Amino acid sequence: MWVLLALGAAILWGVSYAARGRVIQGGMSPAGFFFCYAIFAALMAGAVLMVRGEMVSLPRAIDRLGKDRIWLLVSVATAAVGGLLIYVAIGRKNATLAALVEISYPFFVALFARVFFRETHLDPASLLGGILIACGVFTLFVANRH
Repeated sequence: MWVLLALGAAILWGVSYAARGRVIQGGMSPAGFFFCYAIFAALMAGAVLMVRGEMVSLPRAIDRLGKDRIWLLVSVATAAVGGLLIYVAIGRKNATLAALVEISYPFFVALFARVFFRETHLDPASLLGGILIACGVFTLFVANRH
């Protein structure tokens, strides 16, 4: 089931990147797009929390994180800044190339999971996939330096 959810997310991200490329290239500023996205995401998340009856327990869930509340802050802050950065990249180049470079993020997930939490989830096949992704990003960089 998780694979179908992840594939569904990938498909929706593909639609989203193509559409946001059109919007940003069409003149909306990356910050303006980010603002619209954040408002919609907040409304959608609020609705889901209310329907599931989780809105009331959200403060307790945050409190139960204890010392890990810092990781909530780190996650939300870096996701927000990363979102804005990808919108700026799309505005400066295009959605396709920006997405192809951004797809290198699994390498950084593995790196930071190791650095922050001493977790290692790399087997030989995953490592090879990461190397191939890095080669692809390098190829795109060299081919599109202008």
